[in-house]
Amino acid sequence: MRLLLIICAALMTLRSTSAGQTIPKLVWQPVQHYFIHIKPGTKPMPVEGTRRLNSFTAYTHLGTDFGFMGPAEHDLEWKSDEICAHLGQEPDAWSGMWHSLAGLAREPLKAMDFTAVWPSLMAQTHQPRVSSLRVDVRGQGRLKLEIKSDTQETLWQEVVVIKHAEWRPVILPLSPVTLRHAKLLSWIAEPGSELCIDGLMLGVEMPDVPWDEQVLAISYAKLARCYDAKSGFVKDRAHLEDGAFESLASTGLFALATAAVSTPPLAMVSQSEARQILRKIHSAVQQLDRPMGVLPHFVRRTASGYRIHPGTEYSTVDTAIYYHSMLLGAEMTGDEGLGQEAASALDQIDFERLRLPGGEITHGIKEDGCTLLEHGWKDWGGETALVMMLQNIVNENAPRRGMERPGQAWQGTGFIPEIQSLFYPDFDRDEPDALDGVRWRTARRSMLSSQRDYIQRMWPSSMAARLGMYGLSAGEGLHGDSYHVGGVSLPNQAVLHPHYILMSAPMADPAELYALLARMERAGFFPPWGMVETTSVTGASYLPMIGSLNAGFEALGAYHLLAKKRVIPNMIYAASQRSPMIRRAAALFYPASSSKGNSKP
Repeated sequence: MRLLLIICAALMTLRSTSAGQTIPKLVWQPVQHYFIHIKPGTKPMPVEGTRRLNSFTAYTHLGTDFGFMGPAEHDLEWKSDEICAHLGQEPDAWSGMWHSLAGLAREPLKAMDFTAVWPSLMAQTHQPRVSSLRVDVRGQGRLKLEIKSDTQETLWQEVVVIKHAEWRPVILPLSPVTLRHAKLLSWIAEPGSELCIDGLMLGVEMPDVPWDEQVLAISYAKLARCYDAKSGFVKDRAHLEDGAFESLASTGLFALATAAVSTPPLAMVSQSEARQILRKIHSAVQQLDRPMGVLPHFVRRTASGYRIHPGTEYSTVDTAIYYHSMLLGAEMTGDEGLGQEAASALDQIDFERLRLPGGEITHGIKEDGCTLLEHGWKDWGGETALVMMLQNIVNENAPRRGMERPGQAWQGTGFIPEIQSLFYPDFDRDEPDALDGVRWRTARRSMLSSQRDYIQRMWPSSMAARLGMYGLSAGEGLHGDSYHVGGVSLPNQAVLHPHYILMSAPMADPAELYALLARMERAGFFPPWGMVETTSVTGASYLPMIGSLNAGFEALGAYHLLAKKRVIPNMIYAASQRSPMIRRAAALFYPASSSKGNSKP
């Protein structure tokens, strides 16, 4: 119960003043709730007697790193969902924790500007600011809080005296203009203190923009936080070092999302900067090894440039996501040359060699660049559709085969019937498709109904049921160390991936969806740094990881939801209707509608 109370963020809604002005809405963004994600039966981190942490699974809610400090750092106790400093018998020793506010602590050029805390490529009109700090603490003693710059200069500090055995929030005001280059936020338990800390939070004043636009801005900022402007690639997770583990699918989704949010009347990113970003991305991608024209799933930086990440594969579906994104992004930004370069790269994909004996396209190529993966795209759903449509762009006369179990997503996994509609408006219709006779709109609505019903039926008294949350989809598991795939066809599913809420949003009533997202914000599952990756249906545990793939799904889903709610032109769908290559792809499923657009190659 205490954890649920802590994650329920205190909100101050916009209200009028006597002068007719408004007070900004304040939302508490966790820097860190000190819960521990461990599997039952395993030892909590850090290992007893050490301060060692696994950087792949240990990170702040901001997508940064943290660590321990002080002569008594080894005496910090972190065996439950709180961290305690026992210094009552230590008159001279102190201990505490530091938290990077932007990037990793060892990346000095990355810092947080408290007057505009989201990625700097976003317009000032959509930037929140941080105006306060909150720490949930109990015990006896003195607690020092401090913020240091990227040059280790102390920008702000405050010492508070704690004299209460029960949990209480301590809230301290901050001056944003004096914190333009904040790097580290630390708390220090001073000698003789007996203190326990449950959470550390930033008071974020959200910009005065409509809620639908704010939802999109939050989702896009989450994705943009993973972008490395120097390389042009998007990291798989925000808390990883630049160049360590980059995702090609996420890179493509970021390109398309950037093009979308740069279009009027949004202008969250300038159109000129959007064009530059897409150019930078495509230039970086074109330098990669592409056996048979297929892009790597993940890459990392080496002495000789970016190469496929060891132990991963060249992926046909990631290739499809990237090129669909880039073709549409080039069309939306009016960059004809970029579109031609993407089309030229597509022509290099050798689908003949990528076809398995059963007629389906392989999932990819092994790290050696020669050996095909033995499994292929034949299950019904959007991933298979994207790969097949990419083949149709390259060769409209290529052999084709139907999908298995038409209209039924494998395991009832949420994202499967939705991913294609991030790029295509065609699957919003309810006429049978030309390949398998599936009525996609009916199938998608059926999935949404099943997703909602599953939680209300299986977990009627749960936090998720009370809020109206759902999302039996795919992503990181609750412990952040394994991939989890759920679905409505499986029993006893208790792990939600909320990205599905935004992916399926076009199938739902916009007013209901925005009300749900507002409830999620109040409950702490949709804070200013973006939707949580994973949560249990009870809400007792959640994973705040900033993962770029689901962030991409969320950002594009939020864009489609906004366009539907405002009844304005959907610029992604308009580009999809204009692009000759995308129309050629869509003809595999909807030849009649494709002929209505510009079908010239």
